[in-house]
Amino acid sequence: MAIFIHRKERHIVEDIKRHVDLVVDTVKEYIHALNLYLDGHKDESKEYTKKVHKVEEEADSYKRKISKEMFEGAFMPSLRESLYVAIDFIDRVANEAETSGDILTLVEPKIPKEIIENVKRMSELTVQCAEKLRDGVYNLFENIDLVFEDMKGVEQLEGEVDKYVWKTLEMVFKELKIEKFSVRMLIREFILRINSITNKMEDASDKIDLIALRIKT
Repeated sequence: MAIFIHRKERHIVEDIKRHVDLVVDTVKEYIHALNLYLDGHKDESKEYTKKVHKVEEEADSYKRKISKEMFEGAFMPSLRESLYVAIDFIDRVANEAETSGDILTLVEPKIPKEIIENVKRMSELTVQCAEKLRDGVYNLFENIDLVFEDMKGVEQLEGEVDKYVWKTLEMVFKELKIEKFSVRMLIREFILRINSITNKMEDASDKIDLIALRIKT
């Protein structure tokens, strides 16, 4: 079972899929930049944050295109509104990745070596979470029954990131010898920026779940 699509709406579905692909690519480019930064390759990292901007801009252009097509009458009214909201929430994921990349490049926080392994694990989970979100969007139009499993996966992966965030912040504030409190707070902000991306994914997953529930009922 999937959303019923008229022939004239098929190109819009392809645009929706392309949009979520670009959102995932934005996240991946940021994570690549982050890992380069953690490995000490700051110049290369900056080049990837530039790519984050380019991909995010392309995602925005698709969002605008989809919005225009929807307001011209694509899809049934109740579905149209829900899809528009979901796409907006998905787009916020790319915005968050872009902002996180900007902070990484402009602030250049000094990351203690003791937490790098945790941050890299958060990075891996963030990419997996983005891919699950993309799968859920695809399955809205291909197999609704799989959407619930995909969105549960997003929730579980976001929860795993939360655990690493808490564990890492405990290290920063209770275990590591960092003289300046301002430095601790800067590291905290850096960690929470990564976490904010998966938080946005979970918000988007709730909207996708709701669409699937409405179609099933």
